Amino acid sequence: MAKMISLMSRLRRGGGTTILSGRQKMLLVAVLGVLLLCYLVVGPGQTVGEAAYRMTWLVLSGVALTIFYSVDHTRQELNLGRSALVMMLICAQIALIHAINDIRMMLPWSVTYGQMLLALPYALAPGITSAMLGRRLGVFTALCTSLFGLALMPADCPRVIMQDFFVISLLAGLVSALLCSRVHKREHILYAGFATGAVILVSTVALGCFQDSGLATLRNGFNLISFLAEALVAFGVSFLVSVFIGGFMPFLEKIFNISTHITWLEWADMNHPVLKKLQMTAPGTFHHSLYVQRLAEAAAEAIGADVTRAGVCGLYHDIGKLKNPQYFTENISNQALSPHHELTPEVSARIIIQHVQDGVDIARDYKLNSRIIAAIREHHGKLSTYFFYRKAMDRYKEEKAKFDAGSIDTCPEKVDKEDFSYKGPVPQTRESGIVSMADAVESATRSLVNPTEQDIRDMVETIFRDRILDGHLQDCQITLGDIEKMKEAFLTTLRTMNHNRIAYPKPESDPISKDSTPKSTDSSVAS
Repeated sequence: MAKMISLMSRLRRGGGTTILSGRQKMLLVAVLGVLLLCYLVVGPGQTVGEAAYRMTWLVLSGVALTIFYSVDHTRQELNLGRSALVMMLICAQIALIHAINDIRMMLPWSVTYGQMLLALPYALAPGITSAMLGRRLGVFTALCTSLFGLALMPADCPRVIMQDFFVISLLAGLVSALLCSRVHKREHILYAGFATGAVILVSTVALGCFQDSGLATLRNGFNLISFLAEALVAFGVSFLVSVFIGGFMPFLEKIFNISTHITWLEWADMNHPVLKKLQMTAPGTFHHSLYVQRLAEAAAEAIGADVTRAGVCGLYHDIGKLKNPQYFTENISNQALSPHHELTPEVSARIIIQHVQDGVDIARDYKLNSRIIAAIREHHGKLSTYFFYRKAMDRYKEEKAKFDAGSIDTCPEKVDKEDFSYKGPVPQTRESGIVSMADAVESATRSLVNPTEQDIRDMVETIFRDRILDGHLQDCQITLGDIEKMKEAFLTTLRTMNHNRIAYPKPESDPISKDSTPKSTDSSVAS
């Protein structure tokens, strides 16, 4: 046990101390999971031949599933924690099936294997996996639980029941995985549970499993009372499983640092403490973030990225400005009174650059998702605060000229561009790249005075060209084709956000009337 703990602690370390690669870690988790499954399915009363058969079935099924995953899930990135979560859920479902079978044997009344099929938690592992890790892994988990579940069936179980179990388990697991993959509210999980219960009931009736003899239900006649009781079991178990999934997922999210689609939508709620504080303390930054959110969502939809994740990252990307909101131009109503007039360019640049680290600190204090923290850290990449850098260069040239002319005795120090540059890194994901470009486009186009559509288009083209030349988008898997789609999405969104309104003429007084008061206009139209 001590050696195992030591090994796991070494696996968690990063950098040069890692002894296994990512794939080797996941393979180790899979092997340990199969060994645990073997322990679960091999009972003390079984013969050596039966135990060997069950273990062989598990091992061969595991190898087949590994091959299937490597072929069909090449784009799905897994780490050690997520692999452990999937294996833990599979083992939990297998253990529950084992426990339900033991309970069936201890009941004072007779429960057939066919009736037991109604009470199995088919949706547990596929539903949680799909909601937390995506539809593809949910479907993969449904296949795993169906194959591994066959190894658990008792030796006296009829072959037809084993076949029925596989069909019902796979079908119910697939339905649960598909319905739980993009739930927007936690009550949607209950709807998925209801649908899964209906699938289990219909499948069981169609296969005629109640009497364990094919179509015996139809041959012996239809018993309404028995059917209602069995329907209650199917829907009741599925309802309990869905309630457990909805209540247990937040706990798993915190342990494995995984955020579901529901959690992302909760972060988009304007009543979140960070967003409410941003609205009160830095209203200019708050409205800028709203525009960035809209631009990011439009671009993400255009290139097939995660729309919700990009929008939420756009909302939170500038929360670091909460520390010193008065130093950022969108919060300064009168630029003539800007506090930067009293500061040197170096100090001003340091304050501006610091908002990135301040944002990371605030996000960590409020326990925001690591993807949001990454977007905050990466949205400026390694770009420079060019305004203050240019200002420092102009001051250096002016003082250098005075020194050369003998007006001053001290030679000024050269300007180090690193002092005026963000620390990076450049965006590492598509969503971070989208947010960084949406931030730049919104800020630049807002500075234009009465722009035409061509002015906005030229500005967007310039921003993208400069960022590509700087290597800002080189690590975020955004292709040149994606960039063209992002440009058009930005232009379309900016066109709707900055549309011109009709200039209404001022009302004239009626020359016939003695009353010179202007006629009132229809406020509903003028607005």
